[in-house]
Formats: sequence, C-alpha cells, structure tokens
Amino acid sequence: MRRRRSHGFAARALLRRGRVGRLLSASSRALRLRLRLPVGGPLFATLAVTWRCNYRCTFCDLPDRARGDPPLQTLIARLELLARRGAVAIGITGGEPLLHPQLFELLEEARRLRLLVHVNTNGSRLTRAQVGPLLAADLHSINVSLDGAQPETHDALRRVAGSFEQIEATVGELLSRRRGATPRIGLVMAVTPGNFREVAPFARLAREWGVDAAGYLPHHEFAQSREPLLPADAQALARDLESALDEESVVDNSPAYLAGIAPFLAGAATATSCSAGASHLAVDPDGRAFPCVPLMTLRRSGVALAELGDRAPRPAPADVEEVCRRCWWNCHRELDLSLRVLEEPACATA
Repeated sequence: MRRRRSHGFAARALLRRGRVGRLLSASSRALRLRLRLPVGGPLFATLAVTWRCNYRCTFCDLPDRARGDPPLQTLIARLELLARRGAVAIGITGGEPLLHPQLFELLEEARRLRLLVHVNTNGSRLTRAQVGPLLAADLHSINVSLDGAQPETHDALRRVAGSFEQIEATVGELLSRRRGATPRIGLVMAVTPGNFREVAPFARLAREWGVDAAGYLPHHEFAQSREPLLPADAQALARDLESALDEESVVDNSPAYLAGIAPFLAGAATATSCSAGASHLAVDPDGRAFPCVPLMTLRRSGVALAELGDRAPRPAPADVEEVCRRCWWNCHRELDLSLRVLEEPACATA
C-alpha cells in the first residue's frame, strides 16, 4: 500500500544534497523503530519559535499563551542541540513563525547545520518582499494552511476576512519565483465538522493552483471540544477522502492515514502504539521538550530541553489515556503506519 509521499521526497532530498551519511543513519534508526529497539535520538523535530499569531482560529488557543518570542541565540542553541541529538529534519512552526523578527537568520543557521528544514505557515504574513529570502533559505518544504476549498469556509474558520484570497496570491508568488522543484510547496487542510464536505474539492483546488502536495489533518481538541460526526457524515467523509486520492496524485497522505480520519472525527478512540518521543521531539517557545506536537499543544509542562540529556521524553500514563487515545496527528501517525508500529485502521466507519 502507498505510504506518505513526503517520506520518499525527504530521502531523495538528502541524496541530492549529498547527505548520504544522514540518510543511512535515518534509515538505520527507522529500522530500529520498526523492530521496537532504542534509536538514540529523534528522526524529526518540531521547533515552535513563537506562540504569537495574527489569526484567531476557531479551533486554536495558542496565541493566548504568547509572552514574548525567544531570542535568536536561544533558538540557535536549541537547533544545535536537536542536531546533536540526531534530528535529520526540523519543522519550524508556531503560532505563526513568520511573526518572529529573526526567522530568516534562524533559517540560515539551520542551513549551516545541514538540516532539512520545513516551515508551516498560515500564508498571511508572507509579503512579496519576504518570498525571495524564504526561497533563498534552502528550505526542504513549505506547508500553507488552507481550511477549505471555498473562501467563505476558510475565512470563517480562521476568523480573517479575505485570508483565502491572500493565501492564493502568496502560493502563486512562491510557485512563480522558485527555481526547480525545491522547496516543495503544499497546502494542508485541518478537517473539521464545519468543512469536511470540501475535502475532495480541496484536492482539486490544490491541483489547479499547481502546488506539489495536498495534505489533510483532522481537527484536534486544542481550544474547544467538538461534537462527533454523525455516522452518515463520517461515511461520506471516508468516501470523499478516498476519492481525493484520485486527484492526479496531488494528495500527500497515505491511504491508511486517510482511512483513520473519519473514525477519529466520529469519536473513535485511536491506538496508543506510537513512536513519538523516539521518532519525534517537539520544543515549545519556552524551551520545553515534549514527545509530540499534540502533547506540546495540549499540555503546559514538559522536560526542559537543556536538561533532557540522552533521554527521550515519553507520554505519562495520564497522557496516554487523555491525549494519545484521541490523537491522529499526521507527522508521527504517518511514520508509525509506514514502519508498522501502528496497525492500519479500517477504511469505513460503522
């Protein structure tokens, strides 16, 4: 069965950049993860550089945590520590990372450390003047959040009128000014009870805009609880996600991951078998380390990154019951499916 396309893209990127040693190290540790053996450091890391954001999305409360951005030297030290721990790739996120005043200097340091760097952005803060420096930063990939195929759907969820049109212009600018196929530019849709009927049109829109990938991620209960999808709606969503795979291969997600989205939004508990902590490490703007992005976003306490040492942070028993059983986060769940750490979910919802 087809796995997540971005995994293969990352491997090819390492080869193109002559980083064969890192590719071999990542492959060896991935095999150890599959065999449930210690790996000695995360394959991937997420670094949140700010909690600030210019959006007030209906499903997110991260901007309420903002107390000032960490200085550049602090962020560089965190990057260096993650590189020493063996991270092959770093995802830069927030909040909205482009609000950090020294983001481009940080990206330059990531290039010096020979890391594959991915940036998540809402696309609204990327001015025409910033597109050139961002494309010059030797990024591996950029994901732009777009939560619907219709402007009114996206704008209502993001609470910013006109944001859909601005994102369309930003993505067009990125595509027209990049040279070759790097960085890989994708759109990511957070699937919610308010937009789930647009998942198939979203894939068609991504193809029409000319981006390299379209991805899906179900809404998690970060800021507010949600009513589960009704069985009939969940079945319709499952069919639409399956049909989205036919959109000329623009969808990045694996079929197995897509099959788990509808049951998740319908309220089904998810399996707790997970490599987070060993395969991933997430660091918040205060320098606290968590096994994964969901725990970083839902929990306020973690291990201080400077005190982590060689330990891999693991979810506490309460986290397993309260968070892990309601998690279908694309980063580590896709990897777990690829490595067969996690069994593939059924394709339909009862």
